[in-house]
Amino acid sequence: MKANKKTIWALVALTVVGSLSSCTKNFDSINTDPNNPTEVPTSYLLTGAQKGLMDNTWDAFWGAQVGNQLAQYWASNQYASESRYQFRTGVTNGYWGLLYAGGSNDAGYQVGGLKELQDIIDLCEATPDKYAQYGDPNNQIAVATTLKCWAMQMITDTWGDVPYSEALGGVANTQPKYDSQREIYLGLMSDINQAISLINESESGPQGDIIYSGDMSAWRRFANSLKMRIAMRMADREPAMAATAIQEAVTDGVMQSNADNALFHYLGAEPNFSLYYFNYAMDGRNDYAASNVMVDVLAALNDPRMSEYYAPAASSGEFVGEIYGQTDADAASTPDEDVSQRSEKVLSADLPGIYMDYAETCFILAEAVKRGMIGGDAAEYYNNGISASFEYWGAGDASSYISQPTVDYATLEANGDSYKQIIGKQKWIALYMQGLQGWAEYRRLDFGILQLPAGGSLDGAGIPFRMRYPIDEQTLNGGSYSNAVSNQGPDTHDTRLWWDVN
Repeated sequence: MKANKKTIWALVALTVVGSLSSCTKNFDSINTDPNNPTEVPTSYLLTGAQKGLMDNTWDAFWGAQVGNQLAQYWASNQYASESRYQFRTGVTNGYWGLLYAGGSNDAGYQVGGLKELQDIIDLCEATPDKYAQYGDPNNQIAVATTLKCWAMQMITDTWGDVPYSEALGGVANTQPKYDSQREIYLGLMSDINQAISLINESESGPQGDIIYSGDMSAWRRFANSLKMRIAMRMADREPAMAATAIQEAVTDGVMQSNADNALFHYLGAEPNFSLYYFNYAMDGRNDYAASNVMVDVLAALNDPRMSEYYAPAASSGEFVGEIYGQTDADAASTPDEDVSQRSEKVLSADLPGIYMDYAETCFILAEAVKRGMIGGDAAEYYNNGISASFEYWGAGDASSYISQPTVDYATLEANGDSYKQIIGKQKWIALYMQGLQGWAEYRRLDFGILQLPAGGSLDGAGIPFRMRYPIDEQTLNGGSYSNAVSNQGPDTHDTRLWWDVN
């Protein structure tokens, strides 16, 4: 049957009215962008922050150009300016923002940062019942706070005075003040104590936890070990506070084996692969090789970790380090096959990122004994640290290595080496791949070993004590920047941090 025009238009009118009615009833859902939700589960925030903080410190820029070169674990095959301390403005600007606020990682994926951790804390404090479905709210706050302490210590140990008490306020405060490093360290100690006090092992851990899958006993051991790292870093400035903190951490329980290591477990497939693998295997870059500084130390000690850290030079089959800090011309003129490259293990897609490990915990305990902070045998803790590093890297049994006169604690001490030299050297070796931590320990313990760039420094008198502030901070937060420089000293690589007293 043929419908007349009046019937058709009546149906159209009813359809329009019905649509308008439905649109009014469901206006919020229709006009909500599913790709930009106004509320996000805290489990998603945690995963994003854990991945982001590791991605942006375990990559070819902040991890390699800055960290692993400042610690002299790697040397440049080309573009050697960073190994001579001329860091790219874009890298410094970018990673300041990435660490605080998250953003795009080296592979182009959006990841989180400190802001996501603060959001977890704020949400769980404001409406705990609402977010309890993602794990006990106090445990969520404890985990987020622990990771905040980890990241903030790294940030302040890179630049010194930085935004801390007023950081992460978003648009409400776009020009946060810079706290002094002393204030930051006191704040970190308070924050980590608060995190530990909130841990309830009988309640559920946070969902979205890639590090420990919500195991709060493991988080307690990590938090206490991190508390010792914070304490030991400030020990020359606040010895009594540091001693008390380390004693408290030991009593409450620190890492006991490599099973306790705080690791980000990369899955080996896009987008969840190690960014060192991405840079080398997928982006086709080979800008870094083994540093001659590290290779020469390992060779002199007959250290089996050599073959786990590096690959032999293809042309000779021997371990040969690229000379650290060459000019661009000299670095580019050395054939890749004539020097040791990074090992297959180091460049694997599923190489875990390290937040903190048992080996470092042992070396902190060894130093704590030598400083009179705790009882025990410093040599035993020292040996345990070496053994833990061997085990983690698959280098076999460490007994023969430890018994060598060049490694044995008692022999080295009898020969006049200080505990800072003995512990510092082996700790530096064990911190391989954790370049920012290796650099920090060099500055704190002054154990020697690191060398001036072969081609000369392009910025500063020697090995940097800190990084220059990002140029963006001078223009976007100029008042706070100026106050920080006035308090801390010139914005140069030669200005020492608060805790660096030697």
